[in-house]
Amino acid sequence: MRRRISLPLKLFFIVFAFVLSCIILISQLSYRYVQKEIRTTDIYYTNQILDKVDQYFTVNFSSFQTILFSVETSVKANIDNTEVIKKQLRELYELNSNYVSNIYLIKSDLSILGGSTPTRIFDEPLSEREPLFEAADKNRRTTFVSDPYKSKYSGWTVTMVRYLNGAPFPMAIAVDLDLNAIEETLFKINKKEQMNLALITASGKIIAGFSENKGPLNIQDHTFSIGETSAEQILDTTETSLQLHTKDGIPVSLLKKPTEKFNWTIISINDESRLKAALSRLETYYIELLAAGLLLSLLISFFIAKYIRNPLYALKTKMKRVEQGFLTTTISINRNDEFGDLSRAFDRMLQQIVELIQRAELHNELERKLEIQVLQSQINPHFLYNTLGSISNVIRLGQIEKVDVVIESLISILEYGIADASEKVSLRQELQNVSDYIAIQNIRYNRHFHLIENIEEGLLDFPVFRMLLQPLVENSIFHGYNGGGIEGPITIHGYREGGIVIIEVVDQGEGIPTDKIKHILISEPSDVEVKRKRIGLNNIHGRIRLHYGEQFGLQIISIPKEITRVRALFPAG
Repeated sequence: MRRRISLPLKLFFIVFAFVLSCIILISQLSYRYVQKEIRTTDIYYTNQILDKVDQYFTVNFSSFQTILFSVETSVKANIDNTEVIKKQLRELYELNSNYVSNIYLIKSDLSILGGSTPTRIFDEPLSEREPLFEAADKNRRTTFVSDPYKSKYSGWTVTMVRYLNGAPFPMAIAVDLDLNAIEETLFKINKKEQMNLALITASGKIIAGFSENKGPLNIQDHTFSIGETSAEQILDTTETSLQLHTKDGIPVSLLKKPTEKFNWTIISINDESRLKAALSRLETYYIELLAAGLLLSLLISFFIAKYIRNPLYALKTKMKRVEQGFLTTTISINRNDEFGDLSRAFDRMLQQIVELIQRAELHNELERKLEIQVLQSQINPHFLYNTLGSISNVIRLGQIEKVDVVIESLISILEYGIADASEKVSLRQELQNVSDYIAIQNIRYNRHFHLIENIEEGLLDFPVFRMLLQPLVENSIFHGYNGGGIEGPITIHGYREGGIVIIEVVDQGEGIPTDKIKHILISEPSDVEVKRKRIGLNNIHGRIRLHYGEQFGLQIISIPKEITRVRALFPAG
């Protein structure tokens, strides 16, 4: 047999589990909240960095534009003096060599006048300059920015080119950007901020950045992809924040921001290393918190279990003595709490049990007599006699069509009446029985007792005593309508009022004198000793009170010559 666990021990485990669960839950929620805040802050911080980088390129763009305008002004002023132009190109280049790889003029034959040392020597025409010159010629009022390409003298570069308007022969001014300097700047930011930044063209090529990254990216021929997502797909989406996975399944967060001046996009890829580093610092704190929560749970559980164990064992001892038959047992628990109240209530309950045992025998005897009276009165010989007489009358009067109605109704009433009187039925069944009863009475007295049913929704299945309504309707016919001497409506109401269900039979007949109402529901000795022809209202009243308590039963309200209401009150639950 499995050993039973005592209640204090169960309570100990329950309180322990509850307190510990609360601490774990609060810790987890706090951890998740902090994680969310760190992630939000990280995204905000990354966006701030992207804004700063964009500002850096905006300033550089303005500087490059200034260089172009300076060269344009100088060339126009010295268009006939090539040596002066070369000197000024060399000086501008040397002044801005930290940012540019070359400053030069492209002639229509694709030869150049260069500012850097190699291009001052090697100025021969190159085919790589053809798209630059054509772009400048087509956009004479604006500055054209090329895609990154491999230049013979400037290496991996991007060229800003502008057509020289007003010159006597076609010519364009060009500046090759030093992408190595830009990339070095991005690498410094990556290292300092633990970020992974890159500058991407509209076609998805990498201008600078990502070179030091060895994790989520696949860099080849200055293009990249993250997992199954290509650079073009990343740039095509309108979302500025993306959650992607590398081919190894590593989750990464991607933020992108288009630059203001260039047709480029700044991209930041974060593998959550910074987030993990920040969260790892919190792990020790949460481990200590859980350890403290475990200890606190043990202490609280122990004291609560101890506080409940002593009075509980005292009550258990008292109940065992009662179980052995000692109903006068008294074991006092002197506590001003629920256990003290429970002990005193238990003592009062024992006193009431002794009284209830004495009263139970009387109630059982009364119930037995009432049930016998109901059984004896279910089939009313007088009613059966009058019904058969009604059949004889309708046959004699040639109203053959009414015979079937009377017989069918009589059969239904007999089948309904001979069932177990103690068995409860639905209100729906009682109403059907009353309907059959009224049909016979209408034919018997050649009257029209109109039956009206007004039942609240949901009460048709409410359980009631068998043969509850027929005596109430019979009372309306015999006393309200003078035993069929007059006719009128009989209304049956069913409704809830508070916690009580009220079933009410109303007639508009002669009514009941006020001085007789209080005697109707009181059983007289002759009512039990004499065989009655009908089930009396006091019988119904007694059965309801016996089953549900003295606050329930029948109520009679009558105004002579106007209306009579007989209400049956039941508990709603």
